[in-house]
Amino acid sequence: MSNGFTFYEGTSSESAEVARVTVRKGGILVLTAAAVAMLGDGVERVQVGFNPETGAIGLRAADEGARGAYGLRQQKGSLSRLVDGKRVFAHHRLTADKARRYEAQDFGDGVVGIVLEPPAANGAGDPPARGAKAKTKKR
Repeated sequence: MSNGFTFYEGTSSESAEVARVTVRKGGILVLTAAAVAMLGDGVERVQVGFNPETGAIGLRAADEGARGAYGLRQQKGSLSRLVDGKRVFAHHRLTADKARRYEAQDFGDGVVGIVLEPPAANGAGDPPARGAKAKTKKR
């Protein structure tokens, strides 16, 4: 008997099949299980890089003691993994004012990542020199 109701049964999990990276506000990266699998078996730590020419964020597997290595944190109740990319975003002046989802790409040489859409990559470039003050517009 149909009474016209449809009931929410939760979201479908495409984490195992679809390789995606979500960039959350501030630069937290969320990798689906399929995106983590692209990095290789048993990867627990990654390094995060940025290509200013293409606007791409890349991740590669890293050893335990590697400089700049970030742990892939298990997200509670999910197959997804989190990477704290806030420092990388700040260093390269990248913005993430709202969450956006991207298809993960294999860039070769063990690098997996995404190409940011403008405006995230706009204004990106060389980090400011140490001790340099930010320029502000005068009104």
